[in-house]
Amino acid sequence: MNGKIISEIVKIVLKPGFEIASPQFAKLRGASAAHGVKEQYYGFSHAQGEGKHFCWIIQWPSLGGPLQTAAFRDALKQLDANEKPVSWLVPFADASQPRRALLAPCAQLCTVPLKPETDILAVANSLHKTYSDCYEAPGFTGGYWGTALNDKHMNWYYLGWETREAHDAYAETPLFWLEINNLAPHMSGGWADYYTFTQQLEAP
Repeated sequence: MNGKIISEIVKIVLKPGFEIASPQFAKLRGASAAHGVKEQYYGFSHAQGEGKHFCWIIQWPSLGGPLQTAAFRDALKQLDANEKPVSWLVPFADASQPRRALLAPCAQLCTVPLKPETDILAVANSLHKTYSDCYEAPGFTGGYWGTALNDKHMNWYYLGWETREAHDAYAETPLFWLEINNLAPHMSGGWADYYTFTQQLEAP
C-alpha cells in the first residue's frame, strides 16, 4: 500500500441527517477504490457548532491522479449542504508518510499558508522543522507535511497525537513556538482541525 500518492483533503459542510453509512457515500468510496485508491479516511471534526464538518481523505495513486469525472464530482457536491465542498491536493513520496497521523486517536490537520510574496526556499527549513520538532513531544505518533498542488502557498501538516491534551501541552512549549515565530511574518493566517478517522482499505 506504499508508493507515491496525491492525498485529497475534502471538507464537507454537513447536511442535516447526513450518515456515514449512506449508500451515496459508500458509492463514492467504491468509485475511488475502483480508480486505484488503496486507503481512504473519513470522520467528523471534533469541533462543535458552526466549525463542525466532515472530512474525507482520499489517497489517490499519483500516476492516475484524482478522479475528475463529472459524475464523481457532481455526486461529491450533493453531500455538501452548500454543494460547494472544498478540497486540497497534497503529494507524498510514499503513502506511509501521512498514515501514522491519520490512524492516530487524535489526527490533527493544520495549515501554514504563506503570503504570495514569500520566497518559499527561504523558509523551507522552518516549514520542515515545524513538523520534525513534534517528535520531541510526548504523545506524538507521527505524520508528515506537504505543499498543496492546487495552492503552492498552502502547506498542510498531518500530525498524529495520542490525545488532544498531548498536542495542547506541546503547544505551550518554547520548541513549538520557535519555528512558528520564524514563519509568522510570512504567514497569511492558518488553522487546525482534529479528527478520529475511520480507515478504509480497498473497496467498501
